[in-house]
Amino acid sequence: MGGWVRAGRKKIWRVLILASVLMPGAVRADELRLVAPHLPPFAYLEDGKPRGFMLESLLAVAAEVGHSGKVSVVPIPRMLQEMAEGHRMMTAFLARTPERADRYRWLETGVEEALSFATLASDPGPMTLDRAREFRAIATIGNGVPENFLRARGFNNFDSAGTEDAGLRKLLAGRVEAWFTSQWVIPAVVAAENAPRGLVKLWPPVTRYPLYFAATLDVPPDELAAWAKHLAAFRAAGGIDRLAAPYRYRPEL
Repeated sequence: MGGWVRAGRKKIWRVLILASVLMPGAVRADELRLVAPHLPPFAYLEDGKPRGFMLESLLAVAAEVGHSGKVSVVPIPRMLQEMAEGHRMMTAFLARTPERADRYRWLETGVEEALSFATLASDPGPMTLDRAREFRAIATIGNGVPENFLRARGFNNFDSAGTEDAGLRKLLAGRVEAWFTSQWVIPAVVAAENAPRGLVKLWPPVTRYPLYFAATLDVPPDELAAWAKHLAAFRAAGGIDRLAAPYRYRPEL
């Protein structure tokens, strides 16, 4: 297993390079279109190249099945729209909500997601859903899982945006009292935006749920079998856990 992980790491970086400089004609006309949300640390672009543990996991498996490695990294709302309307598409780490259960073909789980509030460090707490209901505004991604989680519980005090960095900027500017999103995302965005340490407080999770690799319904099960096989091998070899380890929960920001 360890040899597979070491070899897989080399393939990851090779595919990352291919994904950013892929020449016309290198993509088979019938291959799956890979799409990922722009959401550090899951997936993002750095100097025009794809990065993030979600993306690296997906591309490592793509290399094993003979996929070109071409991937689109787009804002979350666009990814959700394209997956809903798209043809022969696959993504990684999609939440399996009740309304999505019959809309996609679900493969292996990726990581456990956890949704948390972030506030200014000066907030005395405690941070609870009941207290958050009284806030003037909460930063969220429009129609994303965190926003819909709150909406299902009667919240309507959202200040929605298309990217997570907007949530951090609103919090630091005092436009919102809290920012509600993935516990993985908050530290990554704070670091990426070079926010001074000690300004933001990350509170314990409100809820947890698994994230999945998923494909659109027009992808035949027999075609997905190869992806499922190599994805299971990558997980069993510790590939996903290893890539995700540097980003796991840490409350100090």
